[in-house]
Amino acid sequence: MDVSIYQGQLIQHSYNPGYIILSYLVSFAGCWTALELLQRRTCSRGVYNWFLLIGAATAMGAVAIWCMHYIGNRAIQMLHGERELQIEYSSIYTAGSFFLPICVEGFAFYYFNQTEAVSVLGTILGGLMAGLAVCGMHYTGQVGIANYSISYSWKHIVGSAIIAVAANTAALGIFFYFTMTWTNGLFKRIGCALLLAVSVSGMHWVATRGTFYRFAANSGKNSLSREGVVIIVLCLGIGCCITLLFLAVIGNRSKKKYADRAQQVVLASATFDHEGRLMVTPEGLLPCRKITNSYIERSFDEVFDVAHPVFCWVFRASHCWQGVAELMPGIRAHLRAISFVKASRPESKSTFSDMKSFATAESSEDYSSLFKELFCVAAQDLATLIQEPLENMGVLFEGIMNTGTVHKAARKYLFHKLTTQNNLNDSLEDHIEAAEKGRANIIFGRGQLLFVVRRVSRADSINIQAMGYRFASIANVIETLARSMQVTKEELLPYIENLQKHAGNERVLDPGVHVACFALRPTFQRGFEVAVRRDARNLLPTCQLPNSRLERSHIDILNHMDNWTIAMCCDWLRDKSLSSDEEELQFHCQLLECITKLAKQIEKPFFHEARLVAQPFKVPCRVSGTSLDVSYALVIAFRTIVDTHLYTTINESFMFAPSSFFLCQQHVYRNSPDHAAFARRIHRELAALAQNIDRRDEQSVKSSSRKSSQCVPLVHLGSVHPRNESLSAPKKVYFPGRQLLSIARSQGKCMDRRDSMTVGLNSAFGGIHVSNEIRIDVSDARNGENSLEIEMTSLGVHSEAGVAVVEPETFADQLMALTTAEKRHARSEIDVRQD
Repeated sequence: MDVSIYQGQLIQHSYNPGYIILSYLVSFAGCWTALELLQRRTCSRGVYNWFLLIGAATAMGAVAIWCMHYIGNRAIQMLHGERELQIEYSSIYTAGSFFLPICVEGFAFYYFNQTEAVSVLGTILGGLMAGLAVCGMHYTGQVGIANYSISYSWKHIVGSAIIAVAANTAALGIFFYFTMTWTNGLFKRIGCALLLAVSVSGMHWVATRGTFYRFAANSGKNSLSREGVVIIVLCLGIGCCITLLFLAVIGNRSKKKYADRAQQVVLASATFDHEGRLMVTPEGLLPCRKITNSYIERSFDEVFDVAHPVFCWVFRASHCWQGVAELMPGIRAHLRAISFVKASRPESKSTFSDMKSFATAESSEDYSSLFKELFCVAAQDLATLIQEPLENMGVLFEGIMNTGTVHKAARKYLFHKLTTQNNLNDSLEDHIEAAEKGRANIIFGRGQLLFVVRRVSRADSINIQAMGYRFASIANVIETLARSMQVTKEELLPYIENLQKHAGNERVLDPGVHVACFALRPTFQRGFEVAVRRDARNLLPTCQLPNSRLERSHIDILNHMDNWTIAMCCDWLRDKSLSSDEEELQFHCQLLECITKLAKQIEKPFFHEARLVAQPFKVPCRVSGTSLDVSYALVIAFRTIVDTHLYTTINESFMFAPSSFFLCQQHVYRNSPDHAAFARRIHRELAALAQNIDRRDEQSVKSSSRKSSQCVPLVHLGSVHPRNESLSAPKKVYFPGRQLLSIARSQGKCMDRRDSMTVGLNSAFGGIHVSNEIRIDVSDARNGENSLEIEMTSLGVHSEAGVAVVEPETFADQLMALTTAEKRHARSEIDVRQD
């Protein structure tokens, strides 16, 4: 066809509806991908956030705008589809139109994400930049048409610009508002993407309707056919679809993982910034790591709660992470070694990931120690996840939250089935009540969530956001957190608020003299409970005296009232004729006023039966600044044991808490010297646990050697990556504080229990270490003889002695001993009288 006859003429054109629809779908895919990437941004700093910004700008500029433009132009059919008259493009302008929208959209998205709040001015400026990116790309791409000269209608230019700016402003403003308020659900994001795609497509087609094409001769140099451009466009569109699929798979895996963890024992990080906002992942979830599938209780009377000895151990361990961090290589190697031992035993056919099989075969003490090791490993994994050293992880919160709760109707069905199978006589209501008090996790497999809590400074919060986390107000993420933990919002909200109150707050007494009530309440099979403050469960109900110290005369007054009840003390203190000294009378009035005030706070008659302990107790108090010293306040205590049946609760200010955990808390405060002693205790306990495993391993090897001629290889407890180690050189492995194993391994050669192995406790942990070392030299037979020359040389007996660090008694230990001893003494006197 001779196209020269159309030179300089306006060419009529029509549109292919299929390409029009395809252009919108391509634009929607690019917009959706951009929004999915943007919602994962946490701030404007950090490699993680820059990577997401570049990806979002590329998806929006290259796919949603650039690809949509060229797919849309492919829908234009010049002169009923004459091949020689179809649009061709300049390579230079096509490449320029590709990078232009990417750069402008990147600036727009960066501006939108600079602050947590969405301002009206910022939204307008960001929307204006995004709209200009669409318009700029369109007209730059139109200039790149090589075989047509183009003219425009100014009305269509203005209309298309208004559509681009208005729709972009609305779509991005709504999206970022939803993102900042954590209400950007999937369908809301899709709606914003649809509106963004309308802005791009609407601008393009309005501008196209006002475009006139006048044919010009094409030189054919540096031009691209529209088929080649379409191929490039389709490849970019497919890349966006793959990205969306990848993000969807990651999202579903994350939801499934958190759903599974709602049924497991999990350690989570509750980090608050200086404004009280909670650190969460871009999805609005708490970073966490699994400890184990479930804590295996040995009986229905055993409940894993704050009163459990294992929880007390991990609570104290969280206050001296530095001592735990030194043990982590040995702990990991030890857990890996136990798994290898269990797998090598004939009776073990299951995996050993959560120590369940070990708990069924070994003692409860061993399982408790293994759970402690699993907790330490989970804590370090969590620290690695949030890219913090273990020492900065915070402290364990004084509570365990049940997660993965089951609907009440399902509980009734399961309890009815359990009652029928076991022919139990208890009523259904009794079982449900018992379950709600803490044993439901045994039957239903509920999860348990432990929190490490901390508060970070403004600078630290900026660094955390740069690593890919966000800080959100509790109200904005509470529903998302409740769904992930499978609990109700009403259950979770008070718990998170309690975490916020305790984060970074030092709950100790102020310096001075205090009057306290030490009230014990016996419980069935759980020891004692002690009256504590609800807002600080490590503190007794107290009232502070105006005095900063106690004089000798004050001590004499207290000694005079030793073991008196509250009523007797108050009557005596009211009598002003007992002393003529003004200072003593003033102390009488102050002490009486303080006792009266404390009685009004407690509001229970049991306080009036409490008896005075004349000797004041030294209790750690608040230290000013960053001092490394320990300051002490003086506490004048009244002790009593309340009736179990009469008093189950106190009031809104005070409550009964397990005494075992209360005693544990008294060792935990800033600059406490007990931290070093507890670190030594950790070393001794974990070293002894490894020694027990070695003995069981040795017995297993001995038993296996009797049944088979093949020998079982010894376990290399200290190897962190045993598969990557050389198998030819002898290895000596050390567990912290203890030499575990010295073995020589060679390719294709097995070893038995007679190979060299050194076991013992280091004297640094206290106690006495005695060992007898014998060296055996074996030389090969010479001159073809079959005999071996063996020489044994005794190196003598060596002994080492060390002094173990013993934790001193706290004031709570002393009060507990005094209170219970008097009760036992009174009971023994009653028994004697009855006899």
